[in-house]
Amino acid sequence: MRVILFQPQFAELVRAGTKTQTIRKTARCKPGDTLSLRRWTGKPYRSKQETLRVVTCTEVLDVVIGDPWPDGLVIDGREQVCSERARIARQDGFRCMTHMLDWFDEVHGLPFRGQMMTWQNNRVSGPKTASG
Repeated sequence: MRVILFQPQFAELVRAGTKTQTIRKTARCKPGDTLSLRRWTGKPYRSKQETLRVVTCTEVLDVVIGDPWPDGLVIDGREQVCSERARIARQDGFRCMTHMLDWFDEVHGLPFRGQMMTWQNNRVSGPKTASG
C-alpha cells in the first residue's frame, strides 16, 4: 500500500471524493496499487496521520503544466483544450485552471513537469489515525 499525504486545503476534498487525482513530481505508484490517502493531524512529521480514503490507482500519466504556453496543460503528450483543462483542475481540487496554474507556479514554479495519478474511490475511512 502506498501512502500519499495531502495538504489541509485538499484533505476534505479527498475525503468527500471530489478530488480524484493528484499531480506530483513522481507518482511512486502504478495502476492497480492500493493508495492510502492521508493528512497530518497536526504538525507534519510531529503528529499522527489520518487516513482520508483507501483507493485503487487507475492511471499514471505524464503531465506538463504551463508549457508550451503560460496556461498550457499537456497530458501524455497531448495538449488539453479549455474544457479539459477546467475539468482536470476541478478533479485536482481547484476551482478553475487559473487557480491551479497560480498554485503550481507559487509552489513549484512553471513550467512544472510531473505525473498525474488518478484513482477509483473505493471506501471512505473514518477518523482513524496512523503513526507517522
